Amino acid sequence: MELRDFEGVWLLDEAASDYGERPLPARGVYTIRIVGSALDFAAEWVADGAPQAMRFQATPGQVQALDGGAELHTRLDGDALITEVVQGGVALHTGTRRLVDGALVVEQVMAGEPPFTAVYRKIRIKQVICYRRDLKMRKGKIAAQVAHASLGVFSRRGQVSDVLTVPVDGPMSWWLTRGSAKVVLSVEGEDELLEIARLASEARLPSCLITDAGKTEFHGVPTKTTVAIGPAPAEWLDAITGPEGAVHTKLA
Repeated sequence: MELRDFEGVWLLDEAASDYGERPLPARGVYTIRIVGSALDFAAEWVADGAPQAMRFQATPGQVQALDGGAELHTRLDGDALITEVVQGGVALHTGTRRLVDGALVVEQVMAGEPPFTAVYRKIRIKQVICYRRDLKMRKGKIAAQVAHASLGVFSRRGQVSDVLTVPVDGPMSWWLTRGSAKVVLSVEGEDELLEIARLASEARLPSCLITDAGKTEFHGVPTKTTVAIGPAPAEWLDAITGPEGAVHTKLA
């Protein structure tokens, strides 16, 4: 087993997970990336209707100092990738990750509490951008509006001075460094565009709805032209814009 075998974006399989008496998350995504000599771990989940997140970096074979005098130990032990928080010689928290039949199985053990196990399956991350067919935009205009929407997902999250600083979560960081897969679709009109934006917001997905100023087309009337959703797990986006999704779309 090698570290790169654990890399990827993994979606929580609630039915296969065993949280014992703990509340089962409504959904969860776990991202593992190799960054130089370190591993970047990022997890997001929803518990009791509230979004939660965790992120840390660890370097296998090294001991890292933590706040309060604790230490983080990381190692690849046979088929297991293990991180352990130790204080005064006592393990406070141990996370053991194994690959079993293509799934990532994560066992968490915390001092004084019963262990629990989360099972994840590897998924694809993509972004979907939809434009309106009824506007009959010229091809160059469509390309510009699609680019505005794709970039807007990030730029509207960021802060611009001399440097654009954008906070990105695990799936977003994976997407940015792994090809940035995009799918461009079309919808019939404004109602469908707004419904995609609404459903994405309801599902807490990254999104950006573009309103064109109307300076080159649309006779000076501000017009909603495109919407981007994601980057996010492909199946979450497909539930909105896929062949069997909530909103009817066509390949552009």
